[in-house]
Amino acid sequence: MGGEPSREGDVYSFGILLLEMFTGKRPTDEIFKDDFNLHNFVRLALPERLAEIVDSALLPREVEENAPMRRELDARNYGNNIGGTEIEAEEASGSHISAHLRKCLVSVMEIGVACSQKSPNERINMGDVTRELQHIRNAYMSSEIGGQRRRTN
Repeated sequence: MGGEPSREGDVYSFGILLLEMFTGKRPTDEIFKDDFNLHNFVRLALPERLAEIVDSALLPREVEENAPMRRELDARNYGNNIGGTEIEAEEASGSHISAHLRKCLVSVMEIGVACSQKSPNERINMGDVTRELQHIRNAYMSSEIGGQRRRTN
């Protein structure tokens, strides 16, 4: 936040990077004004409105095919609040995110939010971040492997 380089500053930057990658938004996006920023955009939406904030490029193909309709919904909801519910957003966009994928995406975004807390003392430490990300990856991979087995049987 403009101070001397520090580990806490690096944690903040990592959190913002995670949020950028998983939302497809930049902190300099025109929707972010005054105190409404990328951190607050995600924090206010999670977990109920995940479908409104996640980058559609991260979603399975059948969800991604409905991206034009989702972008129209996103455009209507941009402002200092996020409109509608996740169910309304998913119905309007035709996107149905599996419960397991949703849990993984929410968990990663929650890490981004925890890293990008305004106060350096409130930020999660990188050791915990690493453990959490490994846990999320392992859970996701085991689900994907299990899903492959179920589909081939």
